Amino acid sequence: MSLPIVVIGGGLSGLYAAHLLEQAGQRVLLIEARERLGGRILSLGHADDRHRLDLGPSWFWPAMNPLVAGLVSTLGLDAFAQHIQGATAIEGPDGQVHRQQVTWQQSPASYRVAGGMQRLIEGLRARLEGKVHILTGTRVVGLKLRPHAVELDLQDASGAWTQQAAQVVLTIPPRLTVQDLCMEPAWPLPLVQQMRDTPSWMAGQAKFVAVYPRAFWREAGWSGTAMSHRGPLAEIHDASDASGESAALFGFVGATPAYRTGIGQDSLTRQALAQLQRIFGEQAGSPLWTAVQDWAEEPLTAAASDRQPLARHPLYDAGTVPQAWSHHLWLAGTERSANAGGYLEGALESAALAVQELLAQRSQVPGTNASEHERTLP
Repeated sequence: MSLPIVVIGGGLSGLYAAHLLEQAGQRVLLIEARERLGGRILSLGHADDRHRLDLGPSWFWPAMNPLVAGLVSTLGLDAFAQHIQGATAIEGPDGQVHRQQVTWQQSPASYRVAGGMQRLIEGLRARLEGKVHILTGTRVVGLKLRPHAVELDLQDASGAWTQQAAQVVLTIPPRLTVQDLCMEPAWPLPLVQQMRDTPSWMAGQAKFVAVYPRAFWREAGWSGTAMSHRGPLAEIHDASDASGESAALFGFVGATPAYRTGIGQDSLTRQALAQLQRIFGEQAGSPLWTAVQDWAEEPLTAAASDRQPLARHPLYDAGTVPQAWSHHLWLAGTERSANAGGYLEGALESAALAVQELLAQRSQVPGTNASEHERTLP
């Protein structure tokens, strides 16, 4: 049996790459270090799972994100515009709240996926069922270039083992690549430094969500949108479902990762609820439940250098691999998109480009038989 193409990383980019490769008739193995799929996409919900809150990416823009919009349609998912009807709150450094009578509409408008962005992950996972072998809880610790294959050093709960691949699509962030993977032959130091200097998108951020029995802020004429110069939440939005019946607010935490670590999530939650009370009134202090997701505390998302605040949106590019690896390994992930880096669209765009280039080279790469020392895939 021929060697598989191995996709490293089970986030949106990795799942999409695996889907495209399977559609092209390739044998694919997808490896994910987490026990769950989705990477930085994470949706948290009630027990009935009717409405889930996005603790990672929340929005896409159909007018600017044709790949995401197309995937939403292909998977049969529903999407709805971000709620903006009503006044915007502006909180000053002194905690004084100023009311701006309207919330300015984004152009183009931002949309959310009904049931949370995790629906994208679940939809792709369902498409791969029985077609692509998926290993979760499995870390890639090294890649070795062999004459007719790439050998992956893997580690899971049962120990260390190896897997050979015909080609590899690598979707994990550049900083984690150079931090966590040992390459043989080693990559040139200037390239390694360039990867170290590439921020992992969203890795230093944290989000706070609060769920309520009803959207009381709408009743008071607020849109749920707020900007704050005091914090701890720097930017707040309505996170309710399309009907507004499942009511929620979410905020981007403006405090630094060091500050968040220092005070702990319980204290951060108390500060965030006190802020929501200042802005939206007493009812904001009595949510049904709350959650904090601090991505800087996730070692499979953030490197140590990702804990530094970003002054602006990073400039990303497709990246390069050393010449020796050029027919064996392709880079994907949102940090590998020059056009939409840092967005869901970039994750899909980079995966599509990597698969396109891989398939174009596929006939030039000789296959090899699986090593007798590696585990046999089903």
